[in-house]
Amino acid sequence: MSDDAPVVEVVPYDPAWPARFKIEQRLLSEALPAALSVEHFGSTSVPGLAAKPIIDILVVVPEVGAVVADVRPLEQLGYVYRPLAFPDDDEHLFFAKDTAGKRSHHLHVFGVMSLVPQANRVFRAYLAATPDAALRYEAAKRRAAELHPHSRAQYGAAKEKVFAQLSAEARLWSRSAGRQSAEG
Repeated sequence: MSDDAPVVEVVPYDPAWPARFKIEQRLLSEALPAALSVEHFGSTSVPGLAAKPIIDILVVVPEVGAVVADVRPLEQLGYVYRPLAFPDDDEHLFFAKDTAGKRSHHLHVFGVMSLVPQANRVFRAYLAATPDAALRYEAAKRRAAELHPHSRAQYGAAKEKVFAQLSAEARLWSRSAGRQSAEG
């Protein structure tokens, strides 16, 4: 990869993404035997949605401190701990993995009391169930990648407004769906 190669690229949905996640899920379940869940989330988990070709993985553990105390099992799988990625959230650990010199996986480890995993599940379900929302998110991602191909941070900031709007919609959708299923 040359120095001017983009680090942010949004590509069409790849039907191989779920299988890539399943492979990693098995490896992570062995490396983190105390994990309560290992889930595919983010854009690559939404069928048909264009995304950065990086598999986002959400893991919930009883204690994040136990993971930090011994990161060797994750390092053996190629994950690199990034302790400053989420400095304001003590219950959110972040690891990145490169494959063949390119970023391939993001691993987010949360403590069992964190509210973030459920918010991510709701967002994923909303995009999967609401094609218009998925298209709006995809358009924001493509535009952000065009504007900021060399900065993950600027890319993230550029799509934040649309992400926040869709997250709010997802919460309302989830509450409405919950009421409907309770009434139905």
